[in-house]
Amino acid sequence: MSYSDLKRALSVLGIPPGTSLEGVKTIYRKKAKGTSPQDLVDLNWAYRQVVDFCTKYPFRFTQKEFYRAFPEEALKEGLYRHPLWEDR
Repeated sequence: MSYSDLKRALSVLGIPPGTSLEGVKTIYRKKAKGTSPQDLVDLNWAYRQVVDFCTKYPFRFTQKEFYRAFPEEALKEGLYRHPLWEDR
């Protein structure tokens, strides 16, 4: 799979950045209802591409990726370690 294939698949499904795998499944199910047979072929191709990518390249559980997924936690961590908030 190329990056352009992945971008096209995301575009076909209308998946916004940061969507979870469960979100991808939900979007796919909604779009698949009442879709013409030709559009369903494209939709199925796009779904397989995105799911394949999500399962082959799992989250590595690094702190950087965690904070990218949950920026509010990075902000909290930064504030708690700030000299103004530390016990003296």
